Amino acid sequence: MIERHRRRLANGEERVYTYGVGADGERQSLSIRSVDDSLSISCYRRAEKERVVAALLANASLLVVGEAGAGKTFLAERVIEDLWGRGFPVAAPAIGTVKQMLLEIAGDLGVDTETLEGKPMTAQQLQETIAEWLEGNVAFLVMDNAHRFPVSLRCWLEKLHLQGQPILLLATYPPARDIFLKLPRIELEALPERAIREIMEGEANDLGLQVTPGKLADWQQRAIGNPMLAKRVVKEEYLGLEGNNYDHTQWIDGTPLLIAVLMCFMILRFLGLGLNNTSLYLIGGILTVAVGMVRLMIYSLPRQSNRLGR
Repeated sequence: MIERHRRRLANGEERVYTYGVGADGERQSLSIRSVDDSLSISCYRRAEKERVVAALLANASLLVVGEAGAGKTFLAERVIEDLWGRGFPVAAPAIGTVKQMLLEIAGDLGVDTETLEGKPMTAQQLQETIAEWLEGNVAFLVMDNAHRFPVSLRCWLEKLHLQGQPILLLATYPPARDIFLKLPRIELEALPERAIREIMEGEANDLGLQVTPGKLADWQQRAIGNPMLAKRVVKEEYLGLEGNNYDHTQWIDGTPLLIAVLMCFMILRFLGLGLNNTSLYLIGGILTVAVGMVRLMIYSLPRQSNRLGR
């Protein structure tokens, strides 16, 4: 079941602590949020959460992808809360070494991690023991940061998937191989402007910043629907930093526009040829060559690879 406790800190801020309580009474921390966050942000990914929970309850596995800061971890927490509230055991290990994650999965599911001789199990033994336990019990695996998993762990998850185990993987643009190719995919879209505006206003209120509509509009251009970046740009403003860099990946491809301009100049050249107008023919030819050279120069520039999520 789920337990929530509201506490007021020394600075007057109120926070909601959410715990999952197992059948043995052991408590597992799920999330810590301010009261404002718990009232508003919970609805931003509600549709995605309901789709994911419905798929898992139907014994299906899913892969949720999106750029860094899109809200994958937040979504995973909401899914875990929902499944815990329905009485299902959920294993949600933090990123670490393969053995650390296997030990955490075993702990979440209540699987013994020692052999009959009382010795700690190896990673291979843990994989076999957990897989055997999952065959006879109903439980769910929620794995965040799956794009950072080593190949050995991904191969084990692939075996569990073939075994019929419902798994939820969340990753930032994972490689197109092994289990990432086999799972149905949900891509987290950018949040609407209203949601981003509310996140920014809430963060600004927490920091004591006075926000004008003009500033909010400028901040929204830098966040482009990314909740993590929405909070970061407000903190940059609070610290007096010049946050002019755009870290999102929601860029517009200008190649079709460039090709359209090039085609217009080529048409102009042929019109000059058809009308026997030398000036029009020369102007069209010169502009066509100029646009073609600009296109080649743009494509020869070194590509940026430090954007978030790439």
